[in-house]
Amino acid sequence: MKKLSLPLAFLVGVGLLAGGCSSNTRGDDAAPVYITCDFTLLPAAKNVNDGSLLQFQTVTLQSHMKSPTATSSPFLDVQVETYTIVWTRVDGGKTASKTEVFGGNVIVPVGGLTTLTNYPFMSISALQQPPLSFLWPSNGSVDPETNRFEIRQTGTVTFNGHTMSGQPVVSVPAPFDMTFVYIAGAGRVEPVRGR
Repeated sequence: MKKLSLPLAFLVGVGLLAGGCSSNTRGDDAAPVYITCDFTLLPAAKNVNDGSLLQFQTVTLQSHMKSPTATSSPFLDVQVETYTIVWTRVDGGKTASKTEVFGGNVIVPVGGLTTLTNYPFMSISALQQPPLSFLWPSNGSVDPETNRFEIRQTGTVTFNGHTMSGQPVVSVPAPFDMTFVYIAGAGRVEPVRGR
């Protein structure tokens, strides 16, 4: 009888552990919700000389329950604290813009949508740093890695926050493509090195 009860106790213990595991189907966090991001109305290109942030008119965050049978609750609303943009080159160049982190300060209701309007995705100072600074006439106007007058990169955005009950939430990474160019201001003549 003792031989039977030991395996039975083991199976019950394994069953309890399995029942307590996260039903996480997106990401590695233990929260029962995950966030996705959708970009709309992206600009065709960004002028590194326009003196403004890289901003998108509309970005939509959507909350999803990881388990379709789970019960939703306002405690599963997500407070987004920060979002991170990691840049990679897609034009054959090696040097990419540096990773940037911005404050989120928005709530995404469980199972609902939140629209971000004109949120920044690259700072003004980053538009003046390598590799984008090579597009400026004072630096030759050409990317030395590709010998082109434009730089194409993919930005991958991840939103970070927590549910109202305190569980950390990391969004599904969302990529977007951007072409960076230099366009001189109206009425200005920009000096070009070596010409």
